[in-house]
Amino acid sequence: MQFHFEIVNSKFGKFYILDSRQGLHFIIKNNDKRIKSLKKNYKPIKGLLNKNTIKVFQSNSLGKKYPSKLKIKFLECSEFQKTVWKELLKINHGRTISYSEVANLILYPKAVRAVASAVGKNPISIIVPCHRVIRKNGLIGDYAWGVKMKRALLDVEV
Repeated sequence: MQFHFEIVNSKFGKFYILDSRQGLHFIIKNNDKRIKSLKKNYKPIKGLLNKNTIKVFQSNSLGKKYPSKLKIKFLECSEFQKTVWKELLKINHGRTISYSEVANLILYPKAVRAVASAVGKNPISIIVPCHRVIRKNGLIGDYAWGVKMKRALLDVEV
């Protein structure tokens, strides 16, 4: 199978996007250490298959809900991570949810730390809205690319 990539500008910098006929696989910051192994393992060629991905990503990064369903295919993950990320897709635009609520929704109420770890490893930033997951006490919590970016993403969705 042939993989495709594009480097896309956004309000938050440059992002590396990887897709194939199976769907969208990664949207990560262009300086993410995983890119080296993605290039080695998947040998992607320049030019995304689904050009609509760029519009959806850029719109979402500006807080606008773009009316499009993207086909997503998670790679390099456990079934538990996949379950968490699929649950994140259900969080409504402009809403937040706690890590413990996610754990309850996926029927692993005692796995709050594992949920938090999975959220932190989300391979499809902004489209899979891990930025909408906050601490139970209402504090914003951590974010792979910094609390400042997480706060900005939440603020543009209001």
